Amino acid sequence: MAFENLEKWLLGLSMSLAKARIVVDGVVQGVDYRALVKQVARQLSLKGLVRNFEDTKVEIFCEGSRDRIMEFLKKIDRKAKPEDFLSINVSEIKCFFEGEENYKPAWKPYKEFEIDYGIEELSTFDETTLEDHEFGKLYFTGFRDELKGFGDELKGFRQDTNRNFREMAEKYGDISEELKEFRKTVKEFLEAFLSEYQKRTSNQ
Repeated sequence: MAFENLEKWLLGLSMSLAKARIVVDGVVQGVDYRALVKQVARQLSLKGLVRNFEDTKVEIFCEGSRDRIMEFLKKIDRKAKPEDFLSINVSEIKCFFEGEENYKPAWKPYKEFEIDYGIEELSTFDETTLEDHEFGKLYFTGFRDELKGFGDELKGFRQDTNRNFREMAEKYGDISEELKEFRKTVKEFLEAFLSEYQKRTSNQ
């Protein structure tokens, strides 16, 4: 009976509303991290605020069930590849729940989960424009990562194609001038396509 009561108490604790102040360090400014934080918070039905804080940090205040805040912490802990200097890379997350040392209440009122741009009088149009800009850059980053994977696949495809042609030549000899021309055309196309892709990604 006591164990059942403990289970109920733990369940009630996890479902009860909690407030937390979160400080995130790493590559989190200028990479649209705030847009990611807002998107995750709204998916988890959390309310609160996010803003750039000090030199390199981001500060978050959120309100919701404790278990969802814990899930939120996991989802905003994003890591980038070592060679990627333009993507979100969280190095440290500190979370202070209400009643704990270093906890501070929200620095301004909020209704849902909002990005604080540090501008006192921001019109609805201006706020929407800023958010659309951040979300657009965030989606573009994801698309760029997908293109990187596609580039790797293309390199592999080109290598496989060249190897297959070599194996055919070794087995059958030079079948015809038509096969030679086809091989040359495919090779030139793949090299031109990969060269153009590399130019575009290097300019991002």
